Amino acid sequence: MLELLIGIYAGICWLLIKKLKLIPWNFNTQVVVFSLPIFGSIALILSLNYFCPITSDVKVGNRSVDITTQTLGKVKKVYVKTNQEVKKGDTLFTLDPVPFQQEVKSIEAQISNMKSMVSSYNSDIDASRKNISGLQTQLDLSNKRIKQYQELVDSGAANRFDLEQAMATSQDLDSRISAARAQQSSLETKYYATHNGENASIAVLKAKLEQAQWNLLQTVVLAPTDGFIPNVQLNEGAMMAPFKSAFVLIQKQQSIIAFYSQNELEAVKRGNEVELALKTTPGKVVKAKLEYVVDATSQGIMNNAGGMIGGNGSTAGIPNTARELPETDGKLIAKFVLDETEQTLTVGARGTAVIYSDNLKPLHLIRKVMVRVNSKLNYLILKLH
Repeated sequence: MLELLIGIYAGICWLLIKKLKLIPWNFNTQVVVFSLPIFGSIALILSLNYFCPITSDVKVGNRSVDITTQTLGKVKKVYVKTNQEVKKGDTLFTLDPVPFQQEVKSIEAQISNMKSMVSSYNSDIDASRKNISGLQTQLDLSNKRIKQYQELVDSGAANRFDLEQAMATSQDLDSRISAARAQQSSLETKYYATHNGENASIAVLKAKLEQAQWNLLQTVVLAPTDGFIPNVQLNEGAMMAPFKSAFVLIQKQQSIIAFYSQNELEAVKRGNEVELALKTTPGKVVKAKLEYVVDATSQGIMNNAGGMIGGNGSTAGIPNTARELPETDGKLIAKFVLDETEQTLTVGARGTAVIYSDNLKPLHLIRKVMVRVNSKLNYLILKLH
């Protein structure tokens, strides 16, 4: 574009000076004619770079989700194919539900059995109390007999064997009462132990049932979001384990980022117009808007140890601009959002981007021409083989 402007300027000078001779060709004219394009070009380039920043380092990216399962099982059926678009909630694949269904039925049977046992605890406690009461009566009678035998033995009216037998009977009754009381205490503990107003044993089994039912639900794997699956290699009969990736789901929502030098984005602001010339769409100019600028670089973030994070560092939320390519080192990230009328772009597309600020809008025309020229040049495949 600059060459075109200089050519037009040279043509006007030739027309006015040589052809029409409206301007004399002297020393002053020569200085003005040769100085004007030099200083004008410098001013134009600086203004364009400041008010209409352009970059050739643009990336189109989509977030991805690893599709996996939370349970171990055998794949029963796969419902998707390669490059298939899916909606949130669509079934992707299922696991064999039989083992999980059996587990649910087993725990339901245990809950039913436990409810019957808890119901019987009350009657068992009453029976235990009656048993203790009867044993206590027998113990009281046995203790009276011991006293009687003791008096008779002391007077010589009875033998000592009868006294010892009565004492042994009393000790046996006392042991049986202690055992009955321990059994009653155990039954009362089981009966009165509660969690959130429910018997604790039943609550434990219900928690296991909820876990089993949740495991059963995990046998049907659903799409967590809208998107498409670029490559499906999962086969029926394959074993899936927790955190083992079945395939990748690429979200439809696209992120377009561009790398700019740290002094190029002073004049732009959120919502400014953006034009893109991508190599995957030659001849077409894609419309977008500036969403935000990430005012940070990864190598400027200090970690807990007090050191700077370099190219191999990891800082959540901060794009890694400490890359191996020196021309992108330390640059700021500008994120664009496509206009609603634009179609989905190729994931990983590269190209050129221009941000149009609200200042010196007549300069926008020059940048627009440059973007469209770049778009047409994308038709060229410059290879020697």
